[in-house]
Amino acid sequence: MPTFALAVLLGCALQTAQAALWPQPIYGVMATAGIGLTAALLLWQGRYGGLANKKQKRQRIALELLLASGGFALAFGLTGWRATALLADRLDPALESQIIQVRGVVTGLPVLYPDATRFVLTITPPAPAGVPSKVSLSWYARHSGTGPAEAPPRVHPGQEWQFSVRLKRPHGLANPGGNDTELTLFREGIGATGTVSRMGAPPRLLGLRRAPADWIAQLRDHLRQRMMTALQGQNAPHPLPTSPTAWGRSDHSVPAADTVIALALGDQSAISAQDWATYRITGVAHLMSISGLHITLLAWLALGLVGGLWRQSARLRHPWTLTVPAPTVAAWGALLTATAYAFIAGWGVPAQRTLLMLAVVLLLRQRGLRADWRDVIALALTAVLLWDPWAVRQAGFWLSFVAVGMLFVAGNRRHPETAALACGPGEAAPAGRLQRGAQALRRAAHSQWVATIALLPLTLLFFQQIAVLSPLANALAIPVVTLVVAPLAVGGLLLPAPLDGWAWRLGAWVQQGLDAVLHQMADWPLAQWHAAAPDGLTLALAALGVLALALPWNWRLRAPGLLLLLPLASNPGTAPETGAMEVWFADVGQGMAVVVRTARHTLLYDTGPRQAPGVDAGGRVLLPLLHSLGVRHLDRVVVSHDDSDHAGGAATLARAHPEADLLTSAPPDAAARYGLQQRQPCAAGQHWVWDGVDFRIVSPRPGDAPNSDNARSCVLHVAARGASVLLTGDVDQPQERALQRADLLPYADVLLAPHHGSKTSSSEALLDTVMPRAAVVQAGYRNPHGHPHPAVLARYAERGIAVWRTDQQGALLWRDSAPDTFIAWRVAKLNYWSANVKPAEVSR
Repeated sequence: MPTFALAVLLGCALQTAQAALWPQPIYGVMATAGIGLTAALLLWQGRYGGLANKKQKRQRIALELLLASGGFALAFGLTGWRATALLADRLDPALESQIIQVRGVVTGLPVLYPDATRFVLTITPPAPAGVPSKVSLSWYARHSGTGPAEAPPRVHPGQEWQFSVRLKRPHGLANPGGNDTELTLFREGIGATGTVSRMGAPPRLLGLRRAPADWIAQLRDHLRQRMMTALQGQNAPHPLPTSPTAWGRSDHSVPAADTVIALALGDQSAISAQDWATYRITGVAHLMSISGLHITLLAWLALGLVGGLWRQSARLRHPWTLTVPAPTVAAWGALLTATAYAFIAGWGVPAQRTLLMLAVVLLLRQRGLRADWRDVIALALTAVLLWDPWAVRQAGFWLSFVAVGMLFVAGNRRHPETAALACGPGEAAPAGRLQRGAQALRRAAHSQWVATIALLPLTLLFFQQIAVLSPLANALAIPVVTLVVAPLAVGGLLLPAPLDGWAWRLGAWVQQGLDAVLHQMADWPLAQWHAAAPDGLTLALAALGVLALALPWNWRLRAPGLLLLLPLASNPGTAPETGAMEVWFADVGQGMAVVVRTARHTLLYDTGPRQAPGVDAGGRVLLPLLHSLGVRHLDRVVVSHDDSDHAGGAATLARAHPEADLLTSAPPDAAARYGLQQRQPCAAGQHWVWDGVDFRIVSPRPGDAPNSDNARSCVLHVAARGASVLLTGDVDQPQERALQRADLLPYADVLLAPHHGSKTSSSEALLDTVMPRAAVVQAGYRNPHGHPHPAVLARYAERGIAVWRTDQQGALLWRDSAPDTFIAWRVAKLNYWSANVKPAEVSR
């Protein structure tokens, strides 16, 4: 079974790495061949005793290879077949940004924001031609310039609506270290995203569908409403959010209520961005979502409760235990309870893995057999991948299976996740509470040590960071969350009012105390360690080091494992040589953010937009980008002016890099809000040199009194070895002409298009004086401002200036050593589910 599972894993990994899909019949043939070959070999194995009974080694190897080939063909072909169908069900490009009338049913659990609701709508007939079967919509509250803000519109699963919508094809930000939003939409079968528009017919609620497919989502929605009402202390079904959290808190809300909701229902969107940051820094984020540990705990509780109740039938005239033994009933009851809760909690990969492992152990136990742990994990791995093959591209998949696998390898042959249902009634337990407690403590400490060490390479690979305080934080958080907060959160779902509210409030107050300690730990120096993503050799050495440290050997054999981990933790990444520079134009949507690196220094020009309270480009894009490059020290932040699309991420970056100094044209009170302590205004003539690279401020000129924030933008010129870049902020045409008349505009190979390519910028005076070879436009995909303007693009085309766009090519890398060349992230990391960008469209 392990060989077959590894073949399935390889098939999914290679198919999801394809840049473009093959014709669907090819995948169909592969899937059919894989099913046929696998079924034939399994039938043969069942009839003739399987591979293990073959006496000759060559025959056994040949049969293993045939079985692996069948698994590979099955996984590769089935994944490609499903991918072709999903890719065909996308919005027709001709319908983008148009007002369309659609009707459909709300499916899944809507995501609640302070001023909007995001939900998935399954389109029902008659559907307009070119509209996909599932779309993700955002419905924003109406804002009045004078009156109070309206409550966000809310929808519920199963409701059928008719909307006027404005749609666009699936599109996400594309940056090193960033999340793949397009893959998430693809996995969910969503063929378009958009907003509910007020320009067409008003929304109409047509009715409520009560199909079985909607029951789980409706139950989750009902339970969330109960929890929000109880924890917010209000009777209103949709209380108006008044503070910056994901779904909003009222003035009477209980602290940490959002985390309690996440623990009970798997609604991770309820947790605020600030709390998520704390959980990631301290390494306890896995506890704040529905993990295998929570599923196992619930199964263990159900095991004892069901078994105890069944044994009470011994008092009856005809005891039930004579018909079905109590351990059997208890095990099945625990499995059914865990399964029901896994569906209510969102059916994530950890829940799938845990349930499959529990089910395998239970079935074999009922037959009087014991399963080898490798077969249990292999079966769970195969089932998860055949259900969702694109999970192989998610960090959570690897972290989940590697952690559990390493616990088995390290000697925990009976892992807690399977022990709950594996124990028989006659198995001996340690005598005495102290002895049991000491053994439990040793097992918990050993499991935490193994899990922490095992996940180090993957954590650096996926997130370029290590939570140094993870062992200490988990030693505190695991018992608090798993033994107190999670049972209260889940138990409240089964209690009537007002007992449910009391349970949830008690859990929330306990969680608030834990959060206070975690916040303090997150502020400790060196709470996190950052390093660049490891290469293949470094990762292989680290894997060997992890095995050496985790296996139950003596310390003389374990110690060399630490040496093998050193290249992993000390990986500095690649930096330009002395005198050279590289420039990253980040894909931040409708905003600006540029990273300039020299041999030993890093400058950030603008910090991108702020999307929502607590959510900005600083945390979503720039910090992951800096981490992926191996940047541990940010020297200077230049905020060109105080517009939210340029300064939105400044506060987040200040918390992560308080050592950086600030150069800005923003007023002093605005600059103070950015959080950086060393501040100075930017003015023309300021100049410094880092590692042989020249930095010079071009604008604003001292004594000028620009009539707008845009005209006041800091303009920065960076030159290295004869190649240069001009970063312009949002300067407009009058300011461009004034700089040209003052002979302050320098030549530059690359021009950052002013004001995202707005028609009020990129004047002839600027272009004819700077004479760039290429221009970069940082703008959002299908943004409502129409950036870049066609007239501006025409001016660039007339002068033969190549235009590169982050909304089309993703993040762009430029180096002074090749001034005519850009590396586009969408082309370098092209996948078939990504936005359609061909290399020929972005090459000069």
